[in-house]
This record gives sequence, C-alpha cells and structure tokens, in this order.
Amino acid sequence: MESSPFKALLVEGTSGVGKSALIDALIRRHAENSPIRKIRTFVHLAQSHTYGPLAVAEDQRTLTPSENIRHLDRILGMLEWFEAGVRRHSQAWCFVLIDTLHITHCVRPGVVRWADVSDIDERLAAIGCKLLFLEASPADIWKQGIEPRRDTQFLREYARKFGSCEHEIHQYFVDEQRTIADLFSRSTMPKCQFGASQDTTGLVNMAYQLWNDSSS
Repeated sequence: MESSPFKALLVEGTSGVGKSALIDALIRRHAENSPIRKIRTFVHLAQSHTYGPLAVAEDQRTLTPSENIRHLDRILGMLEWFEAGVRRHSQAWCFVLIDTLHITHCVRPGVVRWADVSDIDERLAAIGCKLLFLEASPADIWKQGIEPRRDTQFLREYARKFGSCEHEIHQYFVDEQRTIADLFSRSTMPKCQFGASQDTTGLVNMAYQLWNDSSS
C-alpha cells in the first residue's frame, strides 16, 4: 500500500494511564528520526486544545451538547484542511498527535454520547487517523494516577467532582476506563489497544509503528 503523507494518531485512555508520557516519547522519536530541516508540518493537540476549551462551561454546568460538537467540528475542520493540503502537494507531509478527543468527551465532560460523535469518528477515519487505546490495571491507575497527584490541584480540586476521597476518585477512573473501552470498540478508525504496563521502549515502538504504518 502506498504510504500516505498524512499521519495522525489519536491516543485515548482514562486519567493516569500514561498518555502524556507516551505522546512526549513519540514527539521525541519523530524529531530524532527526521532528517535535519525535514521535520515537515507537525501538530500536537494537547488536552489544553482538545478538552481545555470546554472546561469553564463544564465547571459552570452550562456546557451543551451542541457547544461540545461545535468544538469537535472546529478541530476536525483543521485536521481535514491539513489532510487535503498534503494530498494536493506530493512533497508535503503532515504529522499529528492528539491527546484525547471525542471518546473522552463522552465521559468527560460527558454531555455528549456516542450517537452525537459517531460522525466525528467517521470523519477521523476518512482522513486516515489511527486510534490507540492505552489501558492500565486498577493497581496501575492507582499507582500512576492517584499516588503521584496527592497534594496537587488535580486531586484537591478538579477530581473532587468524581469522588470525595482518593478511593472514590480511583474507582471513577476504573469505571471510566470500561466505558472508554466500549467506545473504542465502536470506532471505525484503524485501531490498537495497548497495555500501559508493558516496557516503555516496546510501547513506544508499537505506538510509533501504528502512527506511521499506512498498512495498519
């Protein structure tokens, strides 16, 4: 299969499974593997882009499904513009990494359901975006998502909407992971599910191959 010049990977998973660390490693791998001055167009949509713009309305309990969909539509419009651009220019390449999107939005903020975002999923599939679901055991979610965040704003303030104590917050993320797994199974994108507990190098290698392999 001819390699596509548009490489996009969406990483989904509950809080504390290591999404940000994996994406950081993929960015570094991409830079290391790119010839000098040939990195081409690179886009990293962090949660400050994919989720952050919804946070104020979420906290104020004024966020509506239509507002959430408009936000997703803006992101998809940009990605579709990038993909169309590289198809028109044979020497152009574009590399995109996305830290959570429509699947996470079904659980956080949670005002949309799969029926609301299924067309977003189909549009992502149409431009060749890959989907990676990073999964962790309940013990690892506790170890990576709760323990290191003690005495942080995340647990003291933000996560209190999910529970009144650490154990309730942890259980929320364990339950959320089950929902994300179900939504992942419904996606039409080329996709893989990886365990966060495997060795870091192996995980990065597999994720990098999924991101860059046109035959996936």
